Amino acid sequence: MASANTLSYRHRAQRFNLQMSMRYRVSNGEWSESSTENISRSGVLFRAQEPVPANTQIELRVTMPWELTGAHAAEVLCRGRVVRVILPLSADSPLALAARIHDYRFVNNRDGTIT
Repeated sequence: MASANTLSYRHRAQRFNLQMSMRYRVSNGEWSESSTENISRSGVLFRAQEPVPANTQIELRVTMPWELTGAHAAEVLCRGRVVRVILPLSADSPLALAARIHDYRFVNNRDGTIT
């Protein structure tokens, strides 16, 4: 039996502090340009131009550099939801969104199709 002082442990995926160009959109809206702050296999923290409410479904397109893929740069389409909105601390600092990734697919760079 666990005591009241026992801390619960929740495993988090390893995060990589990588600043990569990306695009995001809500539903079938227009794509917005952005960049990542950090990324893991289960989520991403990125800069945003406008706030997006928590629990909103979102699509992300990230180009993974060859250093991560081991072969060549690959564009990945991710689907997920916003889990946190980080408001700027000052007028010159960016708004950020944290999104949990539910699934992803590689994009064929020749014709833009999803594989």
